[in-house]
Amino acid sequence: MHFWEMPEQADAFAEKAMGLLRQHKIPATPHNYELWFTYAVGQNADLQRALDAAVASGKACDVNFAGEIHARFFTDARSDAIDELGSKFQEEVKRLALILAGAGQDTAAYGLTLAQVATDIGTGDVAENFKSIVDGVAAATRAMESRTKTLENQLEASAGEVNVLRERMEAVRQESMVDPLTGLANRRAFDQHISDAIDEATSEGTDLCVLMGDVDHFKKFNDTWGHATGDQVLRLVAQCFKSNLKGRDTAARYGGEEFIVILPETSLKNASRVADQIRKAVESKKIVKRSTGETLGSITLSVGVAQYIKGEPVADAINRADTCLYAAKHAGRNRVCTEQDLGAVEAATAVAAAS
Repeated sequence: MHFWEMPEQADAFAEKAMGLLRQHKIPATPHNYELWFTYAVGQNADLQRALDAAVASGKACDVNFAGEIHARFFTDARSDAIDELGSKFQEEVKRLALILAGAGQDTAAYGLTLAQVATDIGTGDVAENFKSIVDGVAAATRAMESRTKTLENQLEASAGEVNVLRERMEAVRQESMVDPLTGLANRRAFDQHISDAIDEATSEGTDLCVLMGDVDHFKKFNDTWGHATGDQVLRLVAQCFKSNLKGRDTAARYGGEEFIVILPETSLKNASRVADQIRKAVESKKIVKRSTGETLGSITLSVGVAQYIKGEPVADAINRADTCLYAAKHAGRNRVCTEQDLGAVEAATAVAAAS
């Protein structure tokens, strides 16, 4: 259960959502309510940015705009594509069944012809009727060969269509596992990969680590330079993750400006080294505003690293990585913090705060 599904939290978010609708004079339609309830929950940064921009531009009250933005965030076009492909596949299977049924009827008719010939041979004067019997069998055989060839062609065409549909289905399935902005795995893909990685680590007795990275001061950067430039930053950071991973390592966009990495067969020490490579790669990049060519400076990344403990829920490992991430933030950002570093980092942060 999500925490906002508990009655007291749900009531609070519902009240907040209705307050936002009244504040911005937005009609309380089902679409608008769902949009602003999700906004109130605060766990979809992309939706929040879109609605903030809509309020600023005066579009938030527009019914057509509400429908468009609802479709963008709550209708999965890829699911529609899968449904369409499923319908086409069903139609192809039905067509194939009809082809095979027709072939069965043709085969049965040919069998009856041969049976009749056998009867005629057994009861008639073969010498007198030999030519007509042979001609009949030959004609039936030629007809059957023709129908068999047609069937072969039909089956070949159908097999080709099924292969095309299967390939398209696989392509859509792969797209449904990718974050469209960054090209990294999305949350759905991450959940699948982490489950597989845990199964393997448990059965093979190998190490497994999780990294969580967050772009430092991203909201300020986004508010200053605009969402388009913010999206450019996220794509650049995603590329830094991609270029510093290898093999079966998996990087995913976890939400907003937060990224997560699965590192199978990797010790905490080596995972920390990978995290620092990614951090340095991000720090080395210069952000240039594409519309003007203006250099906007550098960005930095804070990273937390945790090692999976055999038998624990996956959420525990992720939460420890998240704790390390925020320890890195509190210690000054642009750094890596592992579970082994956590005590020292927290102590140093407390000393700095007291001084």
